[in-house]
Amino acid sequence: MRFHDLSSLITEKFTGRKKPRGQELSVADRFLNHRISSARVIVENVIAGVKRCRIVKDVLRLTTEGISDLVMEIACGLHNLRVSCRHPFPTCDVLSLLSSG
Repeated sequence: MRFHDLSSLITEKFTGRKKPRGQELSVADRFLNHRISSARVIVENVIAGVKRCRIVKDVLRLTTEGISDLVMEIACGLHNLRVSCRHPFPTCDVLSLLSSG
């Protein structure tokens, strides 16, 4: 399945509930809309992070089969690397470990 096919599938599945004409939404529907909008914010932030790679934003003129998916996979991998390296590892004091043991 290609990436643009997946995005259309997601938008069809996860849309919020509309308020009926002249009525209010139930508590369950409001809760569902809140959960969907929270997930949508996270997904949109990830997509923005992937689009930091300019090749993903611009029109790709390479017509070889599978190149656009490969470019997206590489951009996602770079985004995951950037996120995993965002917070440095905690420092470890070796001397305190040796003296306590």
